[in-house]
Amino acid sequence: MSTLSTRGFWGLRDRPAVAWLVLAAAVAAARPWVPKPTWLMVHLVLLGALTHAATVWSTHFSAALLKTRPELDDRSRQSQRLLLLLVGVSLVVVGVPWELWPVTVTGATAVAAAVVWHGIQLWRRLRAALPGRFRITIRYYLVAAAAVPVGATYGAILARELDDELTGRLIVAHTAIMGLGWLGMILTGTLVTLWPTMLRTRMDQRAEHFARQALPWLVVAVVAVATGATLGSRWATVTGLAMYAGALLWWGRALILPARTAPPRHFSTRSVSVALGWLVICLVMLAVLVLQAPTWEDVDHGYKPLATALAIGFAAQLLVGALSYLVPSVLGGGPSVVRTGLAWLDRWSTARLVATNLGLLLVLLPVPDSVKVAGGVLVGAAVLTFVPLMGAGIRAAVTAREDLLTEVAQRPADG
Repeated sequence: MSTLSTRGFWGLRDRPAVAWLVLAAAVAAARPWVPKPTWLMVHLVLLGALTHAATVWSTHFSAALLKTRPELDDRSRQSQRLLLLLVGVSLVVVGVPWELWPVTVTGATAVAAAVVWHGIQLWRRLRAALPGRFRITIRYYLVAAAAVPVGATYGAILARELDDELTGRLIVAHTAIMGLGWLGMILTGTLVTLWPTMLRTRMDQRAEHFARQALPWLVVAVVAVATGATLGSRWATVTGLAMYAGALLWWGRALILPARTAPPRHFSTRSVSVALGWLVICLVMLAVLVLQAPTWEDVDHGYKPLATALAIGFAAQLLVGALSYLVPSVLGGGPSVVRTGLAWLDRWSTARLVATNLGLLLVLLPVPDSVKVAGGVLVGAAVLTFVPLMGAGIRAAVTAREDLLTEVAQRPADG
């Protein structure tokens, strides 16, 4: 059984999320020639990039928080899960646009199986660990993993030819389960400890308490939204969204003190901050759409702006921000080496954030199509700037580590 360290570069862990982002940008650029381009772009980001990252990093943080033995879930087993997830997502993003339902169902089943397997391994870690702080984070992850089989089932059903009324109801339920249940729970569970680490400051001593209090309300809220939408109850759906927003704000109190102590100054923390803001905006957009649309059919027809905001404003900026901090940190080599990598990923931070969010606003606002296209190009260029910067940061960190090792080796021995 392999017990290889997760330090250093690991292709199956480090490449797919970036590859899915690049594919999403390519689809956005080639949208006139691609079937269902908005659906495809959204799912390349949410189901491809962010789901891969969520699986990878929830494993990493669980191991760090619980301090379990490496052989409990070794690198070989993790690679098998990641490969299953990669195959599943690939089948889904081929099956839905080209209307190959058996392919879609196979892919959705593979995605669900990979995440359930992931959840089982997290549960094994939790049971094997000694009592300690922030076990609540792993419980967030377990709830998140439990949502995926349900959400994948909704997704597979939506891939069939349904009437617009039923599609409008199920797409809201699917968004609640996968967006708020799977990705939302991973986000909230992780940032309790990751946020102060990214800011390089101490966490709020009440953080674990806030997380424990928020979790049941977040779960109830997701169930209320999904059930209400499935049954066609607008008020149950909106009540669930309001409950989720309230629980999110209560949980978010844990982030305030670290941010006041060390305000976000680097690209990673600023990008994550903006992504959290877009999550709240998306909750409001969805509630307004459900309340104001005359029918659920109109909800379906008006869903594209919300999906775009969720994929770019929330998911893409969250992913790029988090990876800008995590990738150099996990490569290791000591503080000076990590800072060398982070410096590259911090370049042009203000320009990148402004371009991404200005471009997104142009896409969402009622402006001429030519302006929307320009906004999409601006977003794509800003997000994709992360790719060469990450490559340069990794190379710089590797070089700095080699130089440091050479310097240590050349020092005269004591005595």
